[in-house]
Amino acid sequence: MRVPRALRAAALIAAAVLLGLLAVQGTYALWNAATSAPPGTVQAASFTVNLTGSPSGVSTPMTQANGQAASLSLNSAAASLTPGTSAYASATVTNASDAGGAFSITVTADNANVANVGAGTLAAYLTVNAKIGATTADCSVTSGYNTTLTATTGLTSAAVPKGGSTVLCFQVTLAANAPATVKGQSVNITVPLTARQLCGVPAGCP
Repeated sequence: MRVPRALRAAALIAAAVLLGLLAVQGTYALWNAATSAPPGTVQAASFTVNLTGSPSGVSTPMTQANGQAASLSLNSAAASLTPGTSAYASATVTNASDAGGAFSITVTADNANVANVGAGTLAAYLTVNAKIGATTADCSVTSGYNTTLTATTGLTSAAVPKGGSTVLCFQVTLAANAPATVKGQSVNITVPLTARQLCGVPAGCP
């Protein structure tokens, strides 16, 4: 039996990202810190985080110009997924802030939502696992997928400095006991991503 990798999901991962003010609530210390400065031009810093999906190759800022969260499709051309096998994809997250001083972030992939398309039952036979990779090539390595996003846990990266990147790897596995009735069915898999600013004030955060 072959199940189209639309399994990858009408969007394997639509990274609905809650960013901007929502993501940095509680970490305003950097913006509220007071210091003296000589007269001159004051320019606001940006909290810019960029996403690049693989294998789709699509790139987008996590927050759109209108302040809305971005949605990134990691879907690729149709392939096939059989019972007991897995499909892989990744999202590279880059800290592109131009803020002065230390401005590291962490990125969290929260619980995945797997929704059947139409009256299908495929979602019950899929598991979404995640891990952090150094490069996108790491994502096709089957070991290390110890976080199950279809359970009740999320995955948070190590600190990502300005100009640095981290790779979130996703593994979608079709259960070995998937029945023939799911053949040709598809699902939508959504994984929310959140970027959070770490303390960047030299004197420390209150």
